[in-house]
Amino acid sequence: MRLIISPLMVCLAAFASSFQANAFQMAHHPHFKHMMKSSSSSSPGSSSKTQLHSTAYPSLLSAERQVYAFQDWAFQCGVQAQDGFYLAQDMIDGNEDWSLVTSEGGAQGSSFLSIPAQMILSSAVLEQEFDGYVDPMAFGMLKQKGYTHLIPKFFLFLKLCMEYEQGENSMYYPWMASFPKKWNTAVAMDSFCLSCLPSKLKTICLEEREQLDAFREALQSFEYVSPETKNNDEVMKFIYNVVNTRAFPTTPYPAMDDTDVYTIVPLADFLNHGYNDNVELYYDEEGNCQAVLKEDVSPGQPLTLSYGTPTDTGKLLATYGFLNDDSPATYCKLLLPAPSAELRDIGYDRSTMLFYTEDGGIAQEVWDAVLYSTLEKIPGAEDVKYAFYEAHMNEDYETKMAIHQQFQGETVNKLLEHVNKILTEVQALQNKMYQYNSDRHPRLPLLLRHHEMVISTFMKARDNLYAMT
Repeated sequence: MRLIISPLMVCLAAFASSFQANAFQMAHHPHFKHMMKSSSSSSPGSSSKTQLHSTAYPSLLSAERQVYAFQDWAFQCGVQAQDGFYLAQDMIDGNEDWSLVTSEGGAQGSSFLSIPAQMILSSAVLEQEFDGYVDPMAFGMLKQKGYTHLIPKFFLFLKLCMEYEQGENSMYYPWMASFPKKWNTAVAMDSFCLSCLPSKLKTICLEEREQLDAFREALQSFEYVSPETKNNDEVMKFIYNVVNTRAFPTTPYPAMDDTDVYTIVPLADFLNHGYNDNVELYYDEEGNCQAVLKEDVSPGQPLTLSYGTPTDTGKLLATYGFLNDDSPATYCKLLLPAPSAELRDIGYDRSTMLFYTEDGGIAQEVWDAVLYSTLEKIPGAEDVKYAFYEAHMNEDYETKMAIHQQFQGETVNKLLEHVNKILTEVQALQNKMYQYNSDRHPRLPLLLRHHEMVISTFMKARDNLYAMT
């Protein structure tokens, strides 16, 4: 491994000598080692409660992103990378964006980035270090609200709240100063933008906002974060967005018997979403992270991770604040109430209910789910419904297609009704958005692009359906 050298980085030689002088200090910095409990300390960190409550830095929310300073800090802390890998700047949806790129390319299986375990924030490690400092009622509240699966992220949320309050005294300050200051996520949207969302996307966004509310409620009993921070809406949104957009599941985590672990890996968290993604993260027994190429990468090609199902454009927009323009398909927004176990066996699932963006093609699972749900409601169709189910489970394609042909009219009409309903809703929202100034509501251009993609895809699907009538 060699240290990265690129046009976008300050030459590492400039601080090589200072690194040697600071190495011992950094290795023993209490927050470089996370937060170590001590019988002589009044908090889960090494700083006293007074210190924690006296050094908040609101400038983190307003100052320009300090990406170059963060790069310097990362490599002083022991990050290693091959030559040719660097952070590139761009503007996406009106916001400053940085991403990892290679100027020289790389071969499949090669490790291009190594991040030491001491820099990595792990929910499993933090859970141990916060043990005894968090009111059990906070976890009880999260569980009661159905957010048990978010408890690992809540530990990261707590950690970043404490680091925020330490400001420049935090070991992680250079990293935090590199974070985005503007977001297009669900929790960043204003009420007008929320009112412009189609019903399903609005539901997803409201769920995200409810999760933030739950984190804030659970935080109230944690005495090592000041009331000023707890009650600052912008700070809470900022920290929640950092955790939600930069923490990824790690299963299993080295030396941990825990399959529900989230980690944030500084520098690797600059890997953007890609379809298809070309990077995977691996952890060795000591918890060090290696970023490895999944395929050969050409010079100038962005390096990307998968943030989730590429066809779930609404979830990606709500959680991460971007529109996945290169998605081959999009969720068809078909909601069947109280789906039976048999209907789920047939293939009814959000991930498979797709319309294809290029030509408006309709996934076979959509046809199957609509037909089966129709048969469930037709009196006297029990035998046909059973025959269709058995044909599907036994991969009897010929029988399935014969039943589809028999009920094609009913299925097409059901889908046309659904498609026209969605088009009417989204076009009305689009017209509403055109009447407002994007300077006042800066997320409108992104939402308009989302709506235009939905309208284009659904109109193609409608044309296909009309051709079958």
